[in-house]
Amino acid sequence: MTELQNLFLIDVVLAAVAVPLIRGWIPPNRLYGFRTEEALSTPDIWYPANRALGWSLLVAAVAALAFGLTLLAVFPEWPAERMATWMKGGLACAVLLGILASVRYYIREL
Repeated sequence: MTELQNLFLIDVVLAAVAVPLIRGWIPPNRLYGFRTEEALSTPDIWYPANRALGWSLLVAAVAALAFGLTLLAVFPEWPAERMATWMKGGLACAVLLGILASVRYYIREL
């Protein structure tokens, strides 16, 4: 598999990881989800916080995927290394913004 294919696969995996959080399938645990002492202490905080995190990650995954596909369409002549670098940056920015949005929700709403 090429690096570009791996980056697109990461977008898909990120979206797949977000769905159980959105659906509320993940009970409070220390491995997967929005893990703060407060969130772990009660399901009344855990599920809304993780639903927000899931939506943020899903939007980030879709945005990163769209960014990568747009780069391929607009700059087909770019070497694979340059394309991969830009796609990594797009993914990192999208995930960072998604996490910040989740933290903001957690602080303001819960």
